[in-house]
Amino acid sequence: MIFTKEEQQQEALWAEQKKYHAARMAWRRRTRMVPSGKRSWAQWFRKMFGERLEVYARRMAKNKPRTT
Repeated sequence: MIFTKEEQQQEALWAEQKKYHAARMAWRRRTRMVPSGKRSWAQWFRKMFGERLEVYARRMAKNKPRTT
């Protein structure tokens, strides 16, 4: 499938939003097991996105605009 430049940008934005919201959901549950019982939510995040949840959270916290 061939995307236009605008469609590629939209897909990239959606992928980043998916990762962000998955991280928010997984963060609170990071030490609990996923429903299948095979791995923790932190392990699920790493398998799903190829990055450790803690590393992603640290990077996003650094990039967060300050509200002081």
